[in-house]
Amino acid sequence: MELLKLATALVPFVLLAAAANEFHGRSAWTIDAPRLRVTVLKGGGHVAEIALKSPGAVNPLWVPAQPTMDPSHYVPARDAQKYGGGSVAKLRSGLCGHSLCFPYWGDPSPSEERAGMTYHGETGVVDWVRTGSGDNWLEVAAELPESRTRFRRRLTVHGTVVWFDETATNESAWDRPITWCEHVTMGAPFLERAVTRFAASATRGKPVGAAGDAQQNWPEGSENGKPIDLSTVRNLNAGGAVNNYMVDPSREIAWFAAFNPKLSQVFGYVFRRTDFPWLNVWESYTSDTFTRGMEFSDTPVHGTARAILKMPNLWGKPTFELLDARGSLHKRFAAFSASTPANFRGVRDVVVEGAHLRIIGENGAPAIDVDLGASL
Repeated sequence: MELLKLATALVPFVLLAAAANEFHGRSAWTIDAPRLRVTVLKGGGHVAEIALKSPGAVNPLWVPAQPTMDPSHYVPARDAQKYGGGSVAKLRSGLCGHSLCFPYWGDPSPSEERAGMTYHGETGVVDWVRTGSGDNWLEVAAELPESRTRFRRRLTVHGTVVWFDETATNESAWDRPITWCEHVTMGAPFLERAVTRFAASATRGKPVGAAGDAQQNWPEGSENGKPIDLSTVRNLNAGGAVNNYMVDPSREIAWFAAFNPKLSQVFGYVFRRTDFPWLNVWESYTSDTFTRGMEFSDTPVHGTARAILKMPNLWGKPTFELLDARGSLHKRFAAFSASTPANFRGVRDVVVEGAHLRIIGENGAPAIDVDLGASL
């Protein structure tokens, strides 16, 4: 995009962004609805907060214990060691909550890293701008100069649900392969060792990077060749395990849910299987990065084009999408929150019918009904 065109396009965005709020010392925008508060960071566009306004409820999303910054303020000589070094450091300097990995998920190739590309693509390290807002909605956008793509996200709150409408646009004259991952990362106090439980419409899977014939069934995972149980936060001080799963191919609407019985709170997402046919699960239970990532995605391949070319499909499903020249892709999904009754022990299923979501509990517990306000 020509500099004059870009400058002209951004003039109204800058005016709107001038009234930003703050979240942990960083510029942010907040939708403060009657039952739900949603906060988006300017730096990286991360959704830092989806907070249910019920007594005793907490923000389920991960907010790092160490201070973060807008990645546009990152200085390698000063900050690289503090945030882990390598291609991940710039991203980690500002990482928080629900981040977006686009136009790829994972680490860049050695040549891409030498050229300055960062972990998980461009969206998490550029400054976003606010393009519009109202009492219950917010629209933000990001220009991605290296990939010549543009990303626009509209968030709309209805009751205890936040809808995401997202559009990626290719501003070049070339068709390009892309991968797109919604990297939802939860943290303490919602995340608690041996307490917080997870359920999902996931099926067979494998450890990240393993050959396609290596299979396991959700919630069974693998770490260093040994089986692990991903249905509950493990009680250990370690991190780094990533496992990939195909979401249930027999269902049009996919989901995952996290439940903390001590807080009587459930949190999750629903999305179209055709938009995000994979669920990637990341665990890190260390003292400085205590997190669980439930990442719904269009790929199980960790890396850019070189990695995708080695595994263009898995179990009959493609591992990337094509974004047409001058074309756009649109995806829509929703995050939900709810308080749970005293006899609720865990999530057995989540069913979406039109604008109605039902959380079905284990052992005959009463279902929890959530009004979506719209349909997927």
